[in-house]
Amino acid sequence: MQNEHHFVWEAMVNAVDSQLTGQRVLDIGCNRGGFLRMLCDGRDIGEGCGYDPAEAAIADARRLAGQRPLQFAVAGNIPPGWGRFDVAFSHEVLYLIPDLRSHAESVYGALVPSGSYYAVMGVHAASPLMVEWHGEHAAELRLPPLHDADGVAGSFAAAGFEVSASRLKIGFIPIPVPAPRVMEWLDYYNEKKLLFRFTRPFAGG
Repeated sequence: MQNEHHFVWEAMVNAVDSQLTGQRVLDIGCNRGGFLRMLCDGRDIGEGCGYDPAEAAIADARRLAGQRPLQFAVAGNIPPGWGRFDVAFSHEVLYLIPDLRSHAESVYGALVPSGSYYAVMGVHAASPLMVEWHGEHAAELRLPPLHDADGVAGSFAAAGFEVSASRLKIGFIPIPVPAPRVMEWLDYYNEKKLLFRFTRPFAGG
């Protein structure tokens, strides 16, 4: 799964408008820690912290971290005592969170003033493939109702963030085998895969 996401991670990091060298980074929903390892090896971050509710995934993350300056926690929310992050990231996490306002407030408190949270979100109400997927799996996976982009932006703005958004700039996209509906797959990644940037203002931080 880590390698399957690598091309999205690269696009997400390439969209960041500041250097990550030496920075303190939070990965929300880190799974097995692959994204933070990538940032350590390729962007020379100063420290990375990741959390995820999956115990087995966090055990793997800790094992795979080696001597990198990374720490991981089994948690569904930002662990107590974690804070002063320069930047935070998440990839397909927002759609799993019923109360986005509470999540936004938690991240706001964990960032330094002028720090930003970059969140990739393709599973939303304006994404036809994901609307179909959500309809098939919501009950089984106990998913909350789909968010729409306006609601996401509003929740983070209400928490005090400056909100901006873009589409990910992705080149070649791996096509699974057996292939899905290829044109819809390309449209999903090029048109529906959103990148939100939520920035904690410096004034009054």
